[in-house]
Parts: sequence; structure tokens; C-alpha cells
Amino acid sequence: MEDNSTERKAVKLRLLLVALVIMNLMLVAYQVFTPDPRASAAARIEELQINPGRIKLRESASRGLGHSAGGKSGKGTYYRACLEWAPFSGADVSKADSALARLSLPQPALQRPLSEVGGVKRFAYFVREPDAAVVAEIAELARTFPGTEIKAGPCPN
Repeated sequence: MEDNSTERKAVKLRLLLVALVIMNLMLVAYQVFTPDPRASAAARIEELQINPGRIKLRESASRGLGHSAGGKSGKGTYYRACLEWAPFSGADVSKADSALARLSLPQPALQRPLSEVGGVKRFAYFVREPDAAVVAEIAELARTFPGTEIKAGPCPN
């Protein structure tokens, strides 16, 4: 009987060995035949790279310090970036003037009239080429004037 149990153990060990060999062969086959994800990721990254030959500059793009991308505009003036703060009714104009005066801007803010709404004149202020600190200060001021908003755009002539 002992031979029979020893023989069964040997058969079980052979089956286990064969199963392990088959699993190793399957693992090797998987590694060989599965595409490398790093290669496809590298190809996708190359597709996302910026091609300088395809970049086109437009004349309306701001190039900083009052220069446009293509030099002068059609009107013969340089584009300048401005921060527009609007709309103000006639009653709020004096308050906004004094608030802007306290900021001690390098260039005074330009006041321009907007369209009338309900017979009330409205105005906008334009701050030329503001830096980040000036933008933050004006954003803080805008909170004290409900109904006004700030946005970036070209300066008026």
C-alpha cells in the first residue's frame, strides 16, 4: 500500500510540475505577443508635440508693451492691452474716480462713455497694460461696486 501512496504523490508532483511549466510558457507568450504600452504612449506624446511650422501669428495678438505681432495695425497704431471696468452710472463715476486715484496707477485710467440704458448715461474705465498687482487691486475694487465687471481687451484709441 505504501507503494501506491508514494506513486500517487509522484503523479501529483508531476502534474503540478507540468501545470507550472504550462503557466510559465503562457506568461512568456503573453509578454512576447502583447504590445508594449510604452511604445504607443511615446507615439501619442510625439503626436501632441508642438510643430513650430504650423503656428500662425495673427496681427491682433498682443506682444506685450504695446507691440502687436505683425507690427502696426491697419490704423497705424500699436495694440495695447487694457483692463476694462464697467459699467458705471453717472452717480458712481465720482466714487470710481477717487478709488482709481488711490491706486496711484502708472498711467491714469481712461474714462469712456458707453451706450445709454433707460436714459441713464453709462461709463467704462480702461487701465492700460496693468500688471498682476493692479489687476488684483481693481478686482477688489469691483467687489465694492455691484453690477460692474472687469475684462481684458484692446485699449480704445
